[in-house]
Amino acid sequence: MKHNSILLPAMLLAALSVAPAATVPAQAAEVAYGKWTVRYDEAAHSITLLKDGSPVLTEVSSRFKYGGTVYQTSSYGSGGTLQQAPLADAVGTGKRLTITYNGPSASLPVVEQNYYLYADADYVLTDVVMRMPGGGRLESNYIAPVFSEAKNLFLPQDANNRFLTVPFDNDGFVTYGSYPLSRASSTTTGAVGRFARDSISFEVTAVFNGVTPQGLVIGSVTHDTWKSAVRLTGSPLSQGHLSRLECFSGVTHAATRDEHDGRLQPHGAVRGTEVRSARMMVGLFDDWRTGMETYGEVNNALAPRRELDVRSIWGWNSWGGMEKNCNYEGVLTVSDFIKNRLQDRGHFAPGGVIYVGLDSWDNMNWDERKRFVERCKANGQEAGIYWTPWNDWIGSDSRAVEGNNGYTYAQTRLKVGGRVHTGRVDPTAPATISRINYYIDKFKQCGFKYIKLDFVNLGAQEADAFYNPEVTTGIQAYNYGMRYLRERCGDDIILDLSISPLFPANHADARRISCDAWGEMWHTSYMMNSYSFGWWLNRVYSFNDPDHLVMGNRSEAENISRVTTAIVTSYCILGDNLSTAGSAIGDKGSQERAAKYFTYERINDLIDMRLNFRPAYGHKLSGVNNSVDLFTAEADDSYVIVHFNYGMGNKNVELDLAELGIDTAAIDAGRSVECWSGEAANLQQGKLVYTSPNDRARVFRLYKQNH
Repeated sequence: MKHNSILLPAMLLAALSVAPAATVPAQAAEVAYGKWTVRYDEAAHSITLLKDGSPVLTEVSSRFKYGGTVYQTSSYGSGGTLQQAPLADAVGTGKRLTITYNGPSASLPVVEQNYYLYADADYVLTDVVMRMPGGGRLESNYIAPVFSEAKNLFLPQDANNRFLTVPFDNDGFVTYGSYPLSRASSTTTGAVGRFARDSISFEVTAVFNGVTPQGLVIGSVTHDTWKSAVRLTGSPLSQGHLSRLECFSGVTHAATRDEHDGRLQPHGAVRGTEVRSARMMVGLFDDWRTGMETYGEVNNALAPRRELDVRSIWGWNSWGGMEKNCNYEGVLTVSDFIKNRLQDRGHFAPGGVIYVGLDSWDNMNWDERKRFVERCKANGQEAGIYWTPWNDWIGSDSRAVEGNNGYTYAQTRLKVGGRVHTGRVDPTAPATISRINYYIDKFKQCGFKYIKLDFVNLGAQEADAFYNPEVTTGIQAYNYGMRYLRERCGDDIILDLSISPLFPANHADARRISCDAWGEMWHTSYMMNSYSFGWWLNRVYSFNDPDHLVMGNRSEAENISRVTTAIVTSYCILGDNLSTAGSAIGDKGSQERAAKYFTYERINDLIDMRLNFRPAYGHKLSGVNNSVDLFTAEADDSYVIVHFNYGMGNKNVELDLAELGIDTAAIDAGRSVECWSGEAANLQQGKLVYTSPNDRARVFRLYKQNH
């Protein structure tokens, strides 16, 4: 297969196709379909979006950059015709509305704003296309399909109104944020003050009421070309409105890792006979959590993930306990320990596949790696390996690229801001492709079936230029390289992204939802911050990876909490040093803790069920990392409630089940249980009553009657 084009995959091209448009008079200033109405103000050149007849966003225009100048359609030339056309794509069926803006001169582009309306959807999609009159080429590195400085009020006037900040990637222990729409001098995230809060969220945000829990979800749903973001400004005190909203393609920021030598690299310019923004979703939902899950599902419809035929992931990774002391003799005994002490015990890995993984600094040669794979297979396991495809840790330009194909690392380099970036490789360079071929072929020859890919966010670096001239942006380069890597691996190797951008997501099977997390309660709280507001990513990846589950020398409460993170993700990778031989032998206590905490039948059964846990709310945060502490899921036969106490002291809790959507009359109280202790669940007058010890997670399984 050739890899010299950055055009959208054929599947996505088909997904975005529409029937031929029919021109209608400009006086037809209102188009309705399903739940949505697009109202066009011809005089102001702006849009009002209404859902079920009520305004959601008003005075909406689009912005774009051309020739170094930013233009806005509300003051740009003249509005042309409105066109309507039937719509059928991977998302659904409906109607497309196109509003055309002609520039004040033939030297400026024609701008088309598209709205995609679907039957029964709680959202619309929109994008902007720029074209030159006469079909000439143009370029731009910024397009905002949604821009409004109007006072948009769609929530109750309430101090519980929040907005979500989503990080671009999971590097540097970055966190998600849930903030009031106003800000105070206090640093407390719950503080509400006299001034509007301004912030940026990458790819997507939700603006929601914590109590009702109605919310707006807005963000990009295509990720083939652009880095996108949402900038917004809230309102003072407890007002429920936005005073500025901008959803745009073309962001670079310190958080996108586009700084080099203290200078921020601009987003690459997109060039062609037409320049199209990312497609954006604007949705108003009765429950913002449903909105975030729907957002994930729309992304997946347009760029489908590979569906894995496994319910859950189990295994071990060397980095958690061995780190740089990984060694051949040691990992053989780890494989043996898992075989002898965990497999077939306590319902550990009931689905069957266990991945024993080597991480960075494995300190082995290829023959040893192959023999390690053979030991794993003999023990009924599969072996995993680690790799960083888009960066060079050594930085020597004259060093030969692995594979002896005549390339040196100088031929992999990116130039950023006029300077060679010795730590970054160009995903489109032939030398880089040769390096991919070498490593993936070696991994396959050894028999590895799981690859942890780290620091792949570096492959999305904006640069002065890329080897492939058709590639002009960091995300295009990332897609180019990841698509090639995925195809080289084939269908029988699981790819798990470690440090990586949120999107694009369709090249991998799993993604570590946070940065590194070990066994301290701080780490559990940090990892659960990412899950609290990124749980919906299991719609675009098959799994959220909670990182290696390290027990260490932490307390029993902390150990229980760390293992509980595997329940909400269905991903259980042990991390302690479990070796009994070699150059870095683990302590016996690590093995005993592993044998204890990973063989609870009730816990392992829940891990294997692959339930969709969602946060119970988004406005009440706890712990040093401002995480949600309560999560719920529904199975065919039961409701499952998980509660974390992030170092908040011992608590007595009375949980109103009706507020969680659970009908207590349908619960079989006699079978319902707290899964770690085995104690019967204490149900009193519609409430679940329990103690919450400091640092301890509680897991309740409330069985339904007649199941």
